[in-house]
Amino acid sequence: MTKDELNEILKEDGMQLATFRDGTRFKAFNITDGENGLLAKYTGIEFIWNSEHAFSQRVVKALADYANTPTEERKPKPQLYNIIIAKDIHNRSPYLTAWRKVNKLGEYFVTDATEQHDLLHDNDFKFTIEEIEDLKSKVSEKQKQIIDIGTVKIEDTMSTGIDIDEVEDDD
Repeated sequence: MTKDELNEILKEDGMQLATFRDGTRFKAFNITDGENGLLAKYTGIEFIWNSEHAFSQRVVKALADYANTPTEERKPKPQLYNIIIAKDIHNRSPYLTAWRKVNKLGEYFVTDATEQHDLLHDNDFKFTIEEIEDLKSKVSEKQKQIIDIGTVKIEDTMSTGIDIDEVEDDD
């Protein structure tokens, strides 16, 4: 479980991870609220609960999951994007034209036989902001504009996917 996922659960009950002790650098973390301060802390071995505050079962389960998540996996994951250039709207083809990267070489190319499944499950089609900026530093001004228009945020690569109809069409 990541820090962001846990904070979303805690937020629903008016709580959050402490900013300076959030479990992403060391195993220990604190849970706070805006009014009463420290509500609970995890030392890396045990939870120390503030007896004045009751935690829901959902929050206790989330805290236990977070405590059992390796520290490196708790860190927030970077937002990923696809860069879709075109889709075949006349032939109702499942193929898209999209940017792809060669991970180890730092090179990028365009492929016109991309399926939506590839965009969601092939890491070569997933770009961080830093990778998009690197790509834009290697192309012309017109291509930079096309990249800006075709950049689509990947919300959840395993479930929601990308609605290719949301990509702008210039008919």
